[in-house]
Amino acid sequence: MVALILAAGYGTRLYPLTKEVPKAFLPIQGKPILQHLIEKLNPPELGIQRWVFVSNHRYAGQFQEWLSSAQAPVPWAVLDDGSTSEENRLGSIGDLVFGIRAESLDQDLLVLGSDNLFPDDLKGFVRFAKEKGPGVTLGIYELPDRSLASRYGVLTVKKERVLSLEEKPAHPTSALISTAVYFFPRQSVRWVLEYVDSKQSADTLGSFIHWLIPKVPVFAYPFRGPWFDIGDLASYTQAQESYP
Repeated sequence: MVALILAAGYGTRLYPLTKEVPKAFLPIQGKPILQHLIEKLNPPELGIQRWVFVSNHRYAGQFQEWLSSAQAPVPWAVLDDGSTSEENRLGSIGDLVFGIRAESLDQDLLVLGSDNLFPDDLKGFVRFAKEKGPGVTLGIYELPDRSLASRYGVLTVKKERVLSLEEKPAHPTSALISTAVYFFPRQSVRWVLEYVDSKQSADTLGSFIHWLIPKVPVFAYPFRGPWFDIGDLASYTQAQESYP
């Protein structure tokens, strides 16, 4: 299995903190957000054989330098997707496809967002997801306030099966949202490539999951929280104050 970490965002809503560094390097409880994340990738029982980071042209060198000193337990690669600003970024699904094609990935993929912060380990998620193969599995989280769900991909779930996903609805019908944790079994990777080749929106993974649901089983694994999506100064401050 390969862990593919999407880290090509520009963090503009966190300016000035991210003017010179990616938000994955912002500190929480004395260490970078990225350090919290990669510590979850270390247990041998996960079966992760390689880490692949997809960054942008502005920050790829910083990821390369940081990982070179991190004493990673497995081989890793940092990919530069060539984008230079918000205006020409590839988007999450575009970066996922970029990583798959650049590295000729033909294994199970554990896909994570580099700004996703949660205390749960990944062992339960990976075990659940492998049992559900060849279906795709999403990490999900139930927000304490349904009105906040309008910022995310909102899910309808029945007996672990995802029935629908609506991106950022004005009036959410559920507090269940998709987090930036995905498991794509090897057999399902072709669906990612087919989605992009069909000229669908390449911006978000949520749009891809919406397209995928009628075609292949999609399952939901609940993370119990707390969970933080570090997207702006308010969410970063909250994570600093509340992350265990």
